[in-house]
Amino acid sequence: MVNETTPLSRLIGWKRYVKIVSEAVRKVIPEARVYLIGGAAESRLTIESDIDLLVVLPREIDFREAVELRAKILEEAEKLTLPPHAPVELHLISNGELGEYRKRGKVISEEDI
Repeated sequence: MVNETTPLSRLIGWKRYVKIVSEAVRKVIPEARVYLIGGAAESRLTIESDIDLLVVLPREIDFREAVELRAKILEEAEKLTLPPHAPVELHLISNGELGEYRKRGKVISEEDI
């Protein structure tokens, strides 16, 4: 029997994924904060969902730096046992942009997950 990864099996461990990514963020950018948004935050996950995480930085960054930081965070998360198939989506924003996300929907701090 082949060990097959299904969309549902990838979502079952979503809280563990958040913890792993949060730890990776602290290693790469110690001053950043992590928040859960989207379907997981609003209790409306489906088998097609991904886990949307805001990585809130103390300053604005450009696109190039965002790409580099995202890659470093995910690389560190994989070292911390995040499966390569984990449906995690990182959104890197500045502290000033957090208010806009709060207006759009539920934003949950990593400590409250």
